[in-house]
Amino acid sequence: MTNTGSQIIKAIEAAWRTIQRKNADVAEVVVVTGSGFHGKNPKWAHFWPGRWTQDEEGKEGADINFVDQITKGMPELFVSGELLGLPGRRIMQTLLHEAAHSLNHTRGEHGTNINGRHNKTFVKAANELGLIWPEGKEPHGSIGFSQVEITDETAKKYEKTIEKLEAARLAFLADGRRAEKGQSFGGNGKTGRTTGQGGGDGGSGRGRGARGGSRGGKRIYAVCGCETPDAFPITPGRLERGAIICGDCDEPFRPREDADAA
Repeated sequence: MTNTGSQIIKAIEAAWRTIQRKNADVAEVVVVTGSGFHGKNPKWAHFWPGRWTQDEEGKEGADINFVDQITKGMPELFVSGELLGLPGRRIMQTLLHEAAHSLNHTRGEHGTNINGRHNKTFVKAANELGLIWPEGKEPHGSIGFSQVEITDETAKKYEKTIEKLEAARLAFLADGRRAEKGQSFGGNGKTGRTTGQGGGDGGSGRGRGARGGSRGGKRIYAVCGCETPDAFPITPGRLERGAIICGDCDEPFRPREDADAA
C-alpha cells in the first residue's frame, strides 16, 4: 500500500487552507476525490454545503438532535481525479471557483439558480478571489457565468501553492486532459443550485437543455427535506444528471413519491 492518495488529499487541503487564510468567509470542508467523468454529468469539482454530518457526541453541553446535526454539517469539496491530470494553475483555478461558491453560501447568497446556471452574484464572489469573466465573452447557454478564469496576478499570488499542487500530482485520471481539449465544463457550485453546484464544474454540453433530459418532456414533482417542502415540476432525466440542492435545508430534491415513501 502507498500513501499516494493521502498525499493528493493533503495537497488539496493545504491549497484550500491557503485560500481560507486570504479569505475569511471561505468555509471549512471535507475533501474527497474520485472520477468526475463517469456519469451523465461531467464535472471537475463541486462544493456541497452540509454534505457531511459532524459528530457532536461528547462535546460539553451538547444537546444535538439529528436535524441540528444536518444543519451543522460540513461542506464537501470534491475534486475529480481527471482535474489532477491538468497543470497546477488549472487546478488552482477550479479550487478558487469552488471557494467562490463557498463565499456565496457563507453569505446566504445564491450564486446559481436551481438549474446550476451561474449568475453575476457568483462572478462577484469569484472576482474577490482573483478570478475574472473574460471580457466580451457571452455567458454559456445553460451554465451561465461559470467559466471564470484565474488571472496572472492571482496565479503569482498563489505561486507556491500551485507548485505544491504540481508536485503532489502523483496519480490522476487521464480523461481530464482529453476533456479539457475537447469541451468545456462549468465550475460546479452548490448554493441553491446543482451539484456538478457546478458545482463544480458542471454542464455536459451534450445537447440537453437546462431543464431537459434524455427521457423527453414528461415531468414529475420533486421535493426536498424541508418540513413543508414546495414541490416543483422537473424531468426525471434532469434529476439523474446531478443532485439539485435546496438552499434552505441543503438536502437534495428527489421525486415526490420517493420522499413520501421515506
